[in-house]
Amino acid sequence: MMTNSAIEAVEYEQATAVVRSRIYGLLAAGFRQMTEEHFQELSHHYVSSWKDVVGFLAAGEGHFLPLVDSMSEALKTSTFDTLYEEYNSLFLSFGRTFVTPYEMECMRDTPQHSLTSQAELADVAGFYYAFGLNTATSVPERVDHISTELEFMHVMALKEAAALEDANTEHIEIVQHGQQKFMTDHLGRWAKRFTDAIAAIGNAGSFYHALAKMLSVWIDIDNSLLFDEKQ
Repeated sequence: MMTNSAIEAVEYEQATAVVRSRIYGLLAAGFRQMTEEHFQELSHHYVSSWKDVVGFLAAGEGHFLPLVDSMSEALKTSTFDTLYEEYNSLFLSFGRTFVTPYEMECMRDTPQHSLTSQAELADVAGFYYAFGLNTATSVPERVDHISTELEFMHVMALKEAAALEDANTEHIEIVQHGQQKFMTDHLGRWAKRFTDAIAAIGNAGSFYHALAKMLSVWIDIDNSLLFDEKQ
């Protein structure tokens, strides 16, 4: 039988996994390609969802709240056309302001990019397949798009929360290790390069500038949650 302290520890881990999942889901949604429907979601629900979840982040609240406020102000003054243009100029243009949202392109010139792009893409897809994600039908972006990789971490954190609720020790270890491995091999190795590129060329008052800062702060926080607390 578990002691009260052990039960409290499990409940804390489960709550942490749920919050982590929500944050990854919000980040993934923020970096999706802009459509009219998506713009309406961002305009009406996105900021309030962030405010709901930031309250649970004792370590990150001071960093996140100003960024949530910045994002809120940016969305208030944005129209679908302006946000659509901003997204395209940052991520879909091939001019000087282009920031690639794809891991393969972002990491192409780094020493750690030792495999071919096809092999790297296959490795990313392998993570999704191993944990039951059918990218052919459920993922609108390429498997190495920033929003897709963030969505994967969203799903993995949900799986961890479910495994903790079921007290399934084997499944807990599998999904925790999967997240650590994916962070080390993929998302964690290029997210900062991606966000730094946005910070370097983006408009300081824009939605994507604030979103990039949020992702940068969160990667640091989640690395500590994934590795420091699970050693």
